This record gives sequence, structure tokens and C-alpha cells, in this order.
Amino acid sequence: MDTAIKNTAILANLYALRMTLAGALKRAEDAENAIQHGEINQAIGAAIGIDTMLQEAAAFYGAAFALHRQGGRMQP
Repeated sequence: MDTAIKNTAILANLYALRMTLAGALKRAEDAENAIQHGEINQAIGAAIGIDTMLQEAAAFYGAAFALHRQGGRMQP
């Protein structure tokens, strides 16, 4: 695989990883703020989906490292 293409793909996955984790952090912060104000249902609502976001983040992480480990093994 062309190095420039591979590096672009790694960058895209790492960017998606960062954005996904930032979204999960925002949801966790919203949940924390809600619970501090006694809004239990709102807190749980804010936290819903964090598990899926973390799974997506793990997939982006795995993809970035799979591309890195691949080296020059891909042939057209």
C-alpha cells in the first residue's frame, strides 16, 4: 500500500477515535452534571450510548494499528 494513502487512512482513524472519545466524554460530563443536580433520569439518558461510542472508538483504534502493522504487505 502506498505510504501516503496508508498514513492518510491512519490519520482518519485516529481523528475519528479522538472525536468519538470527545463525544463520550461530553456525554459523561452531562451525566455527571445532571446527577449532581438530582436529575437521575436525565443523567442516565445522557449516559445512554456511551457503551456504543466506546466500541466504535475501539474499532477506530484497532483499524489505525492494523494499518500501521501492515507495513508493505498489501499488493494491488
